[in-house]
Amino acid sequence: MKNLLISLLVLLLSTDVLASYVAVLETGVDGDAKNLVSLNDRQFLTNVLREEAVKQLPAVQNYTIMTRENIMQMLPPGKAIEDCEGSCLVETGKNIAADYVCQARVGSFDGDLTLSAELYETAGNKLIASFNGSGASLKALLAIVRENSVAFFGVVKNMTHPVSEPVAAEINENKEVVPVPAENVVVEQKSETPLMNEPQASDSSDSVRVLANEAYHEVENKTVPQVGESIPANVGESAENASAENVAKKSGPRWVVFGISAAATVAGALLAVAGNSQAKKAAERNSDDLQRDLDEAKTGQTLRSVGIGVAIAGAVGIGFSFVF
Repeated sequence: MKNLLISLLVLLLSTDVLASYVAVLETGVDGDAKNLVSLNDRQFLTNVLREEAVKQLPAVQNYTIMTRENIMQMLPPGKAIEDCEGSCLVETGKNIAADYVCQARVGSFDGDLTLSAELYETAGNKLIASFNGSGASLKALLAIVRENSVAFFGVVKNMTHPVSEPVAAEINENKEVVPVPAENVVVEQKSETPLMNEPQASDSSDSVRVLANEAYHEVENKTVPQVGESIPANVGESAENASAENVAKKSGPRWVVFGISAAATVAGALLAVAGNSQAKKAAERNSDDLQRDLDEAKTGQTLRSVGIGVAIAGAVGIGFSFVF
């Protein structure tokens, strides 16, 4: 059962259930650059930025770079993407069911062309990456895009696949146990006075005194075998039975927690798969009812998030069932 759940989780993580959708919107233009940069030039800059996104966020690592056609189909009629910036980009990203949205804009400064790019996380409504540069020609702007794309899209990779530093663990397996010399061992002789009546030496020895007192009374109530007599075979059976009872008491609740957690993990995985499939189909569907596609895409993303949360909670429960 444990191996089956582990295999299910590996399969879940290897599919596109956890895929992140990244949208590269059309490059905008500002100020005097409108007369210097044509629509075709801006579309080519967008294609290069999208190409770099595909390189840095490949599909094999569960990233989906939305195409120009997908983006246009999900937008309301008459919506001009290149006119958006800042918070409008985040809203546009939500409208097309994208997890991350970015856009470059071309401007002018002191006779040179400038390029600014911004990358937003739509769920958190926050700017997570940006870069700026200037050059005398469009070719210089292309070089700026290729130079900064690795770090630009690397922010998305660090957020979705964080790298944790290995934690050094202390290993005491080779620690030597120093034997106590026989001459330093003090054997306490049996006294007629009960141990509970003896004066307390220190607070640190209270627990030792209580245990010794219990052992003393137990010996007093039993027949101690003399030298040469055999020890009964049932000595220690009560301790073994008590240990077995404790294990049985603990194993019951453990398996209950394990069963509930396993069921939650499976249910969450199935829900995430179904929600992701719905969102993906809605984003890729070519139909006239854009609002319906948008609503289905958002619903699918919500189901995907809920399913992932339930699956993670179930996996954590399985871990606790084996630890405790």
